[in-house]
Order: sequence, then C-alpha cells, then structure tokens
Amino acid sequence: MSNTPLPRPEYPRPQFVRENWINLNGAWTYALDPGKSGGQRGLQASQGFEAPINVPFCPESALSGVQHTDFIEMMWYHRTIKIPASWTGKRILLHFGAVDYESEVFIDGQSVGRHWGGTSSFSYDLTRHVRPGASHDLVLYVRDETRSGVQPGGKQCPDYKSRRCHYTRTTGIWQTVWMEALDPRGLEDCQIVPDLDGSRFVLLPRFYALERGLRFRATLLDSGTIVSQVEIPAGNQIPCSLPLDTPKIWSPAEPFLYDLAQEVLSERTVIDSVQAYAGLRKVHVEGNQVYLNNEPFYLRLVLDQGFYPEGIWTAPSDVALKQDIELSMAAGFNGARLHQKVFEPRFHYWADRLGYLTWGESSSWGIDVKEPISARNFLSEWREIVERDRNHPSIIAWTPFNETRDTGDGRQHNRLHADAYDLTRALDPTRPINDASGYVHVKTDLWTVHSYQQD
Repeated sequence: MSNTPLPRPEYPRPQFVRENWINLNGAWTYALDPGKSGGQRGLQASQGFEAPINVPFCPESALSGVQHTDFIEMMWYHRTIKIPASWTGKRILLHFGAVDYESEVFIDGQSVGRHWGGTSSFSYDLTRHVRPGASHDLVLYVRDETRSGVQPGGKQCPDYKSRRCHYTRTTGIWQTVWMEALDPRGLEDCQIVPDLDGSRFVLLPRFYALERGLRFRATLLDSGTIVSQVEIPAGNQIPCSLPLDTPKIWSPAEPFLYDLAQEVLSERTVIDSVQAYAGLRKVHVEGNQVYLNNEPFYLRLVLDQGFYPEGIWTAPSDVALKQDIELSMAAGFNGARLHQKVFEPRFHYWADRLGYLTWGESSSWGIDVKEPISARNFLSEWREIVERDRNHPSIIAWTPFNETRDTGDGRQHNRLHADAYDLTRALDPTRPINDASGYVHVKTDLWTVHSYQQD
C-alpha cells in the first residue's frame, strides 16, 4: 500500500488555502477494539498496529483495504508524523476533515484533544506537543455507537445489512487528514458575507492571537486585477467592507467567482497569507417564492445522498465529486438537496465553480429528538457545520433535520427544532432555513412537504 499514489491529494479546504501544508492521507495502521479495552491496554501509546488501512477511506469501504462491514464501536489508528525543521517558531496545526463519531488524538501517548461529531471538521494545535525536525507517534482513538440513539448517523444502517433507505456504515476517518504551519498570530477564520444590494462583500475575520499593531488586509481580484482592497487593525469579528464599482454576480447561468487574498501584517510585513474566493449573490423568500439575486427562481433539485460503491461516504477522487454535479446538471437539475449527509468542502467547491445550487443538511437520523443528550450532540456538531460551509455561494438554504415526528415528548421535539433554527439564524442570517424537511415544522422559513403517493 505504501507504493500506491497518495489518495485524495488535493488541498481539502479550497476556500481557505495555505501553501505550507502536508497531506497525511495514505498508509496508516489500525486495530479494532471490540472489547473497548484499548485505553486500559495502553493503545494510546502505540508505535504502530499490525493491520494497514488506506486513509481517508473508512474501514467498511473497499478503498480502505479493510472492508469490515460489521459494527465497529471502537477502533484505533496510528501513523508516524515528521515535523519539518523549517516549522520552527510556527503554530503547527493538525486537521481532520471528518471522523465518525467521537475521537481523541494522542501524540507520543499524550492526549491532545477530543472531538464529538461525525461530519464536521476540527483541528488541534500541536505546537507544544511536537518538535520541528523530529518524528512523533500519532494515535487516533475512535468511538462510534450508531445504535445508541444519541448520535447523528444519517442513512447509516442500524441493522447488520443494508435495508430500504439505510446503507453501509462509516466509522472513523473518512475525509483528508493534514498538517499546516503558520505564524502564531495567523488568521483562524474569516466569514464572507455577500451584500448584493450594497454592491460589496463584508468580511468578519478571526485570529489565533492578537497584538498591538497587527493588521488585516483583504484584496478582491478579477482575473488577477485588483478590484477592491481594504486594510484595518486586526480584531476578532470586526467587520470590514470590500465595495465594488461594477459588481459581477454569481448565478447558475454565470457562476462568477472573485479571488480573495487575505493577509495578516505585523509592522508592514505579511506574516500570514490565505487564498480564498467569493461569489456575490443573494437568496431570500417573499411569500411562497424563492428569489435568487432579487428574481423569482424555480428550484429543480435532485435528492443527493452522497454514497459511493467503493468509498461509501468518501468519494474515490476529486473528479468523482465534480462528475456527480455534471451528471445531475446534464439530467436537467439546477441543484440538489444534500440529504442526510454533510458533504465535504471539495464538493461545495465544484458546486461553486459550476453554478450548482444546494440545500445543506445534517445527518440527523439516528438521534432520538426527545432526548436532551441527543440535542446536545446535534447542536454542537451543527454549529461547526454551518461555520465551516457558510462561505460557499452555491449553498442557498440550511436544513437541520429531516422527517422528524413527535416521539412521545413534543416539548423536547419542538424545543430542539426551535433551538436549531435560532442557532442557524445567529450563525448565518443570509439564507432561509428549513427546520425539518417534511412532516413536522416548528419554526421555519421554507415549508416543505414529503408526498410519497405516486399518482
């Protein structure tokens, strides 16, 4: 497996790109832990397990080289990481595109952090745990209890074999793992808000650390030509504006994207640089009509569940993600409701490029909506999903839930739906929200009905 090409080699976060990064996909080792005793046996300090696995493909998939399709409630991963000597003095980050469901990272046997959520991205600061020029043992612990009733799983089957609309499960790593190095005061995130009516973009940057004199500069470009630029003192979530004299609009017919350079400066020296892009478009609802760029727009959306025969939740290649969209468009659809799966950023990248509209949805099936711990798990993961994906112009609506019913405690059901709506609105007031697709609505901008009558 070590002689095979690196799987999924492309940069996994196309709207927040740094040059100084290392792809950690490829050959790892793993151990299943059916007795859930690995921690007591000291597996967190492992220097390698016996069996190989091809990351970022889950162990249930053929592409992983494992294809273990029975339930996996606990497992462990290992690989050695080499920290470049040139990363001395840098903040060193370890990123996971997605790990289903609960995970904990260890470096040389020491815990770095824990994460809950099977479809959201997360990262850890390794700076104090690693040494530039040295090699270290990276161990990932995974716990995935699909049948627990308190964790989102989407269309992953709660029975041994696939049946009806439930399919093969995904456990552990299923999106790219990578490291990057940056200045300790670098840019952590930047929300991009398109303001079509105001002919501008509004940016809300956030930094890993602040100091006096630190500045933020954003430059909007059209085919390499600067069309707008702003520079302000660096402050977390302090908005700045990029006005446009002759704005170009993003639409399915003409999906124009500006290039966006984001820089952090200290004493006029650029200490961090991130490449992004932005699409100027507006979506809103008037009465019973969806408007795109202030014009009524008819949505002809396909339901996309995002499963692949050999990779399950993981596309075998970046080309496959693009082809899914192209095939849908060739069949006459102008977008998709992304159903019971949170799609990876590379899919949204191609949707942005091709002018393909989507409704972003969670993998909410699997939770009991009347249980408070289910609500706790859902809301924390949904927050990370919306924050990660809200800069993509192709996403025109959010759908937290799908087909929920009153399960015996309507109070908790309604409370969770209202909380999800309010949280989504606070994180992103620019898009309409469909609280639950089909069945019971509590607080929603879009009224959706599921009819299965074939008449």
